[in-house]
Formats: sequence, C-alpha cells, structure tokens
Amino acid sequence: MPTSSPATVLVPSLSAPISPGVNLIFSPDFPLEERDGKAVTVAHVPRGPWSVARVVQGGEPLLEMRQELERRFGAIPDGVLPESAPGDALGAYAFSFVRPSFASPFASQREGVFFGERVVPVFGLWKDVDDVTWARAAAQLRVHRHRGPDDFVIELEARGDERVVVARCPRPETLGAAVAEVVATVRRSRGWLRRWFGDKPFDWQCALRIPPLDLCAVRVDEELIGKPLADGDGRRIGDARHGVRFRLGDDALPPSEPGPIALGRGDVYERPFVCDGPFLVVVLGAPPQDELRLAAWIEAPVLPEGATAAAP
Repeated sequence: MPTSSPATVLVPSLSAPISPGVNLIFSPDFPLEERDGKAVTVAHVPRGPWSVARVVQGGEPLLEMRQELERRFGAIPDGVLPESAPGDALGAYAFSFVRPSFASPFASQREGVFFGERVVPVFGLWKDVDDVTWARAAAQLRVHRHRGPDDFVIELEARGDERVVVARCPRPETLGAAVAEVVATVRRSRGWLRRWFGDKPFDWQCALRIPPLDLCAVRVDEELIGKPLADGDGRRIGDARHGVRFRLGDDALPPSEPGPIALGRGDVYERPFVCDGPFLVVVLGAPPQDELRLAAWIEAPVLPEGATAAAP
C-alpha cells in the first residue's frame, strides 16, 4: 500500500510558498473550490485516464468510487477515501496517479548522485551507456536552457501526449513562480527562433541524472467542509479529500554499477543536467495548450520501493 511521506505536501494552489526540506505537489484535478461561502464546481478541470473525481452521497457511491480507483490504479494511498460516508452530507473526492512512461527506456544507476547527505539512485543518460540505448533515449530529450549545472530546463517526451519538464533553478518564493518561468522558457524555445537562439541538442557532451520518484500525498480541504454545494438544493459538503501519487523513472532499464567518475555531476561533461539539489518537475500535455497536469518541487526525493538511498 503506498503511503504518504511527511516530507511531501499536496498544496491547493500554485501560490503555495516553497519551504526548505519539503516536497510540494500541485494537481489541478480537484472538482470543487470555495467561493463566496459556497462549494463551486471548478471550470476547466483536466480530465484524463490519470484522474478520478466525484461528488458523492451515501455509502454505495463511495464504495463504487473506491472500486473504480482500485481497478484503474491498484492499491491507493491510505486516507484518499474515508471508511464510511459522512452521513447525509456530500463527499467530494479526487485521486490522481500521474506516472509518465517513455517509449525508449533510460539507463539507471543504484548510486547516482549525492543529494544533500544521501547518495541516491538516478535514471538518465551518461557516457558509459551503450550506444543503442543512448541514441534511442536521447531522441526523447529537448534542451530548452542550460546556463550552468544549477540552472537548466530539459524536456523528456513521454508516451501519449505527455511531456515531463525537469528544471534546476534558484529556489523561488512560490511553486507558481517556478512553474510560470519554466513553462515560459519552454514556449520561447519553439518555432523558427529556436534555430538561431535555442540551445543545441542533447549530445555526448551532456549527462542527464534524475532521482526516480514515488510521491504520495493526501489533503483534506477544510475550507470546503460545511459549505453548501452551489445549485445543490441546500446539500452541504461533509468531507473533501484530494489524493495524488506521482511516479517517475520506475520504467528505466535495470541499474548498472557506478564507474569511477560516474557519481555526481561529472565535470568531464560540457553540459551536465544533474538533479543533485532541489529541482522542479512539471508534467504537461501537448503543445500549444501546455495543459498542466502536475507540478512538483523536490527538496527530499522519495524513492520507489527497492530504490534505497545510502549514506555518503
């Protein structure tokens, strides 16, 4: 059963401030918001195979939602749904499982980078990856910016219409500030201007190292509890919960052992894209709409089961 981590917080909006040592996740999939003392349906909430959102009343609809979640996503984190319905009141629930996968798998290493005081595994590409794996996986990468090892934006093309944008940048004040700056960078690098002003493609002088992630968080929306549902015949919200699970990099190839210069950024590379400190992950839909599906600021990577971190 996936469990929430105390280091990971699901925030209700992109205006949430960033705090040292805390992972923040934002997902726009919750169906309601509080407005003028009422629970109002959110317009333009993304809907896709990664998300289920319901406003239900009674035990039977709640059980049906639980069964649907388990059928589509397997075991869900504790606390996403209550054990019983909130009496005669309404329950507003949403769960999203965002798990981008890649047509051509990336390489992986058990000991990839120092992240804070831990040595963590990584997935990506580096010089000792075999030529076939390197060429196929590199074709999924687009460099949008590389100003230095602590300031870059790179895009990983996933299956379907998903794109995973990974960035390192100075710690912003809010999650929204980081997302807006990175999405603007992605958009600027499109079109004919890219041929003259865009960054050159990912090549053998580059290294990509990203810690794999398995983040779970559940948020109880206290603001909505007790509020009447707009156009709901006076019915009130008795419970409101939003759960998110985000996995990244768990479909990489089996790990290789680190070489003598593999651990860390690798100064032998002209352009290292290495997440060895706080970084941003943004999952977007197809351009030009760039539908935001998830944003996560990572300060303390939570690794998938079996991917253990070691002390330095």
